[in-house]
Amino acid sequence: MPKISSLTPPEQALLAQFLNHVAEYDQGFLPDDAYSAIHRLVPWPATEVCVANKRGELLLQYREFTEWPGEFGKIKSWYIPGGYMLPGLTLAQQCYEHLKKDGFLSEVRFINTAGVIKWEPGEHPFAVPVSIACVCQMASDTIPQVRPGMEDKFKFVSHAVGSDVPHHTELQQLFFKWRDEHPQYFEFDLVLE
Repeated sequence: MPKISSLTPPEQALLAQFLNHVAEYDQGFLPDDAYSAIHRLVPWPATEVCVANKRGELLLQYREFTEWPGEFGKIKSWYIPGGYMLPGLTLAQQCYEHLKKDGFLSEVRFINTAGVIKWEPGEHPFAVPVSIACVCQMASDTIPQVRPGMEDKFKFVSHAVGSDVPHHTELQQLFFKWRDEHPQYFEFDLVLE
């Protein structure tokens, strides 16, 4: 049986008017108060950018999640860079935008997706994300370009390493499984575990 809203018909119409306004005029941008509320209602896709070098090593970023509430704000760990999907962008564009935002400036090319993980309620401080593992490869094997002062915040790994960020160990495993099934994209000149 469908649930009946506790909102009155005028309140429902007002809510629809506000949401349509945000979609049409604000390009999906939500103010902070509304952002958290919407996230509690709607699973939101997140682009997890699995950047690989030619050897098939995966890029990780170190981050302290101090802006998250409670116990989540104590997380300090290596994770796969990325973020929530932005309206109107392709997966490739999502990857480029999130890498730039996170301080990784090397040119990459989008290849494919490696899988999806749906978070359960309570695994994220204010949302129920759907993480899409997007595989990208560095355009060249030169030294990665990063925002000045962030050189120690990025590293490449040849196998999945433990992450305290929920699901980020599993996302690494998805990438390495995909990599092993698609060796044509990589030059395995090192011993992979």
